[in-house]
Amino acid sequence: MKTLFGAALTLALAAALQPAQAQEVVIGVPVASTGIFSFAAVPGRNGIETALEELNASGELGSLKLKLLIEDTASDKNQATTLVSRFAQYDKAAVILGPTSSVEAFAALPVAQEQGVPVVSTASADVSRVGDWIFKSNATPATIMQALGEQAAARLAPKTVAYVFNRDNDAYIAQKNGVKDLFEAKGIKTVAEETIVGSDTDFTALATKLAALDIDTLLISTTAETSANIIIQAKQAGLSDKVRILGTPSMASQQFLKVGGSAVEGTIFVADYFLESTSPLNKAFVEAYQRKFKIAPDVFAAIGYNQLKVAAAAIKAAGPTYDRAAIRAALLTVKDLPTVLGGGKLTINDNRTPTYGGFVLTVKGGAFTLL
Repeated sequence: MKTLFGAALTLALAAALQPAQAQEVVIGVPVASTGIFSFAAVPGRNGIETALEELNASGELGSLKLKLLIEDTASDKNQATTLVSRFAQYDKAAVILGPTSSVEAFAALPVAQEQGVPVVSTASADVSRVGDWIFKSNATPATIMQALGEQAAARLAPKTVAYVFNRDNDAYIAQKNGVKDLFEAKGIKTVAEETIVGSDTDFTALATKLAALDIDTLLISTTAETSANIIIQAKQAGLSDKVRILGTPSMASQQFLKVGGSAVEGTIFVADYFLESTSPLNKAFVEAYQRKFKIAPDVFAAIGYNQLKVAAAAIKAAGPTYDRAAIRAALLTVKDLPTVLGGGKLTINDNRTPTYGGFVLTVKGGAFTLL
């Protein structure tokens, strides 16, 4: 009996002396690494990876480990839906970050809502309306575009405006309306509204039409590369250099500068992020991102970085269970979280969307600068 007791005591002491096994939280990350939305998803994914390295190095989460399952949606809403379903049901993800675009998000996120999986989305549109398990980590289109509309109205005094927007994307429609509604309330005339779809590449007819309009301002609400191509073709068709060109946060992309070249000089747009921000958090982020990827971060990289930081703050507060319901409850309490976006402090409001302010930028000398 003594021998059995002694052996049991020895085993108990040995178990007590073993280091506590790290608890793992699985995070599903469906991102459009290829396809039409890759211009935003690739830097966004890189931003997530930068945040993960920072979290691991800082010890901020203690022994808790985040396991990221990063998968490519190929910018396809059906693939996005399949991945969200897999993350929710097979991988037992505690939280999902994504999908990238509003088109994918509106198709896929009802699955997460039905399965009761909290989502932290960077889709431009207000996808939080899908349901109470859906959160955004970046501002809604109408909110962020109001800053552009207010500054443009005050500083440029537009009188006649044409709008070009992507009719098959709710986010780009909302971004266009955010400025149009504000302008019209101030008595600024809408001369024309022209629509495109995401797959369009030939804008010859559109460019000719825009060049013939009697306007002083043109607002373009679509992807970075498409925006640049419309500007190039419109100027080739004879659009006057006196026409001010306004745009969405999609223009705050290196792809916009790369494709547009000198044609996009002077373009004005609103962005959640400004590379030259002097905050200590942003300086550390830029240094870490450049060290890892050998390129400066753009707005989408910053949004991805912020996305995981928001999720991590909620996960940290969701202990000791770290389950889906606890993470959802913790997301509702995020307040004044340090961020590289906007004014530097992020709060999730009652609509499960964040507030943090924004920057109005322009292209000068082939680079982004404050207007």
